[in-house]
Amino acid sequence: MKALLTSLTLASAATAFGCENPFGYSYIAETLKPGKYEFEQYITGRFGKDLGAGYDPRYRGFDLRTEIEFGISPTEQLALEFDQTYFDTADREGLRFRGISLEYIKMLANPDTHAWGRALYLEGGYSQASLHDGHLRDRWTLEAKYILQHNFGDNSPWMYVANLGVEVLHTQGGEDAFELFVTQGLSYQLTKHWTVGLEAIAASEWIEGANFEESGVLVGPVINYRKDDFSVAFTVLAQLTGAPANKGNLNVSEYSPYEARLAVSWEF
Repeated sequence: MKALLTSLTLASAATAFGCENPFGYSYIAETLKPGKYEFEQYITGRFGKDLGAGYDPRYRGFDLRTEIEFGISPTEQLALEFDQTYFDTADREGLRFRGISLEYIKMLANPDTHAWGRALYLEGGYSQASLHDGHLRDRWTLEAKYILQHNFGDNSPWMYVANLGVEVLHTQGGEDAFELFVTQGLSYQLTKHWTVGLEAIAASEWIEGANFEESGVLVGPVINYRKDDFSVAFTVLAQLTGAPANKGNLNVSEYSPYEARLAVSWEF
């Protein structure tokens, strides 16, 4: 009887997994239902950095992203995003508005009915302040992702996602660049409300078409709590390697040794 109850609990938990995203950095392939909204608030803390005068362990950057998503069809959604960053460095302290962006997601295959769910993500944005040190400049970006999601069967508590992306950056009066990146996530649903997992990010950037600029790999755990339409995810990432390396095998000019993200969402 106990084994039966355990099996029923796991099955109901897996069913409740639905189209909810347990990750902090990676997107899933499923989209909001038509007419549904989701409010999301991301707070990403970056700790330690080299801004050109040597490694500064007291560097703190807190990126604040507010996002409103809206389902426009059974397979499409739009989102509007507003970005701010709070800096606490040797040169700057305070909150600075960074920019705004618009995103569109088209689900190509539903992971509940296909072995692999697939989606296309497009985002265009403008930012007026550097993410690293807050200095002002005008930058336009265009980002595209191909999203994969695998649910391991109807009653499985496991989920795997991968986001394969490219971002093109144009800075007025500066260098143009493009970035290739991959995010991956593997999660396991412990109960109806709690999910744990692992996320990884790998990115490389080139400037002026072909000149290698930097790369980095970050990995860490994620924990998610969900109740009804409310969700909280917390991810901690550590940089494993970076190039060009300037602190051991890490690149602390472009990436912090550690960062953490709190993602809060409410669907209505």
